[in-house]
Amino acid sequence: MGKIWEQADRTDFGHPLAFCPEVIRLDTVDSTNSELMRRCRGGPVPAWTAVVSDQQTAGRGRLDRSWQSEPGSGLWCSVLVDLSGCPSTTWLPLISGLAVLDACAGLGAAVELKWPNDITAGGKKLGGILIESAGISDHWVVGIGLNVTVAHFPDSVALADLCSPLPDTQTVFHAVLGSLHAVVESWREITWDTSQVSGRYQSACSSIGAQLSIARPGVDTFIAQGVGIDESGHLVIQRVGEKPEVVVAADVVHATIYACTQKNS
Repeated sequence: MGKIWEQADRTDFGHPLAFCPEVIRLDTVDSTNSELMRRCRGGPVPAWTAVVSDQQTAGRGRLDRSWQSEPGSGLWCSVLVDLSGCPSTTWLPLISGLAVLDACAGLGAAVELKWPNDITAGGKKLGGILIESAGISDHWVVGIGLNVTVAHFPDSVALADLCSPLPDTQTVFHAVLGSLHAVVESWREITWDTSQVSGRYQSACSSIGAQLSIARPGVDTFIAQGVGIDESGHLVIQRVGEKPEVVVAADVVHATIYACTQKNS
């Protein structure tokens, strides 16, 4: 079996963050999520441990879609989050989206959120979030990918297109991880109440109020309007002449926003 990464760990990705016990820096890895999950299987890993790589050779998004992660082009990182006692873990992708939105705003980039896990700017994809079980009770791996210097796909954008001056990847990482920690710990302090974050998310989500093209396995694609978020963080949609219905993330193959209106909280 070949090496999963191309060099030994480095923990020198800038000055340490007080809440982060370790930042594992790699040149190349198959997937930062996969690497962090492997480490969790290998022994105790403290919460807020992070893995960052210059390149991913098998990066992926939701539903195992591939994510192009070339050297030096973006931030590819994963962090271990402990949600012990949280009764509403389905909100973690949305909470993480708000954290990335806050980080981008602090860097000078105006972005919006596309339900359930995309970060966009003017409807163009800037990045994505992938949440996976860490294999440890109540612990989750939050994977975040952001285009920093260049965007590789059609209808995508990089921070280089949005920020002047462009922050380096280390600065972006510190902003994202610091924001994620702040948002999650604030959520913990209010005993996982989702009423406040629901309002914030809905004000920042461009999927709400937009006409969406939604496809599910075994069902013809249909058009509906995004009308809100339910108590579990699922998208509420409404087809013309029909009652509102709930879309669970696992049921959606894709949801394309036809008319994107920039929103910021």
